[in-house]
Amino acid sequence: MIDAALSRSVRVRSYREGIRDVGRTFRLSADADIRAALKRAALAAVPKAEGWTLRVFTVERTAAGERVAAVLDRLARREMGGPDFAAPLAATLDGASAALAVAAKDARRIERVRAVLGGGAF
Repeated sequence: MIDAALSRSVRVRSYREGIRDVGRTFRLSADADIRAALKRAALAAVPKAEGWTLRVFTVERTAAGERVAAVLDRLARREMGGPDFAAPLAATLDGASAALAVAAKDARRIERVRAVLGGGAF
């Protein structure tokens, strides 16, 4: 059974040159659209830079026990670094749903993230 409090609570972390945790937990109302809230939270943490490419990836677990947020966390850590890359991650506390907004000056960095998520090559 899913703990309702954990599945409706969201944390945001940003990956750039280092990792920055927002440091707060946001609780969603019972009627809130979780996927939309995750996307909005991730997009709110993206730097507004002219000429950058942006892509949002939203994932949800398909089986009990899957921790999709941990997968996106590892991917963002692998790709982070440098001032021309940002990847805010918004995830439910139970790790079942997450949104990763990837922004970069070089679109090839975003394409690498997409290729890994699409092909499962971790």
